[in-house]
Amino acid sequence: MASLKDKFTIDDTKELNARINRVLYQVTHANTTTTVGVSELQLIGVIDHLCKVSSMLCDMLEQQLDGHIETFDPYSFIDRGLRTVENGVSNFIKIKRIDVD
Repeated sequence: MASLKDKFTIDDTKELNARINRVLYQVTHANTTTTVGVSELQLIGVIDHLCKVSSMLCDMLEQQLDGHIETFDPYSFIDRGLRTVENGVSNFIKIKRIDVD
């Protein structure tokens, strides 16, 4: 059975985190948020939270690979972020009257 160190390096997690932060920068940039409508702003908020959750997961991988987890209660942070994402997507689907069932 492979371990985490067999699948990821610290440099891998740093590179993934940099890509996530680039997306986060793009969607939260003033030029982005001031040129879109309300519906798009809702989706930008969802992307924002997904990026933050993904970044935390990268941080956890990096810390685990480094041999210690310093972040206090990462599960709660990730759980809250995903709940916000779920609510945002649900609200968007309701407002746009999209049938996903």
